[in-house]
Amino acid sequence: MLQHSSLPGVGRTRSPAAAAAAAPVAPWPARPAAAAAAARSPRSTTSTTTTATATSDPSRDLNLNTHHQNHTQPHNRGVDITCTGNSHSRRTLLTQLAAAGTVAGLRAAAAAAGGAVGLTAATAGRAAALPLGPLGPVRRVGGDKRTGLSAEEVAAVLKRDLAEGQYFVTGDLTREIFADDCRFVDPTNDVTGLSKYLTALGVLFDPKYSKVELLDIRVTDPRVIEADWRLGGYLVFPWNPRVEPFTGHTIYTLNEEGLVSEQRQSWSISGATALQQSFTPSWGPRRQLF
Repeated sequence: MLQHSSLPGVGRTRSPAAAAAAAPVAPWPARPAAAAAAARSPRSTTSTTTTATATSDPSRDLNLNTHHQNHTQPHNRGVDITCTGNSHSRRTLLTQLAAAGTVAGLRAAAAAAGGAVGLTAATAGRAAALPLGPLGPVRRVGGDKRTGLSAEEVAAVLKRDLAEGQYFVTGDLTREIFADDCRFVDPTNDVTGLSKYLTALGVLFDPKYSKVELLDIRVTDPRVIEADWRLGGYLVFPWNPRVEPFTGHTIYTLNEEGLVSEQRQSWSISGATALQQSFTPSWGPRRQLF
């Protein structure tokens, strides 16, 4: 005969299911030492490929492909980015990817902002120039090319474009004195194509609060013009980055037709510093820096 206790649940019969539920839970088995060590060890950096695609809306699409080669070849790496859609979606992606804190994310964010800009990746303590992101094909821009000009005549046009047109921050340059396949090089960018360069300028500086001060321009060779200048201002990114005033030197090389075939810049700041400023938020209203 079954005995019943006066205490609830004591001495009473239990169904098999209830007995199983009341049984003590066995401790989680410890992972083998080899598995634990593997979980703690860093993943190999020899070769990785990452692909991220946001396609919640067919009209807004971002494809990011990063390729990291063997770590013994630090300069053989790149990011391919394609971004289309309205400015709101681009800026949203820009903010999200910049927060990721990776070079790939920063370049993708810049591309999402409206066409892409070239940025600098710090690799093994060095800054390496990266090509500009997708800016469209090289195409003809402007009117008929002004071929046959002397270096002095080209320098006079460049002087006006820099001092009055402020073209480093506005893109307002005389297209007719530049070759359509002109190469533009600076510590963070290397792009071939006047149309691409103008597209990049259009998504960089806020021309209302950015300024170029021409310090000097001169002809140093029948096919070489050199200029010294100062620049500072704000970028158009939503976190309001400020570019502190710095000085630069530009060498313009003319081709046989007298058109500018290369514009090569050097700066008083490093490419890494320029990148840091580009992704450092600033607070307060924008203002003229000089």
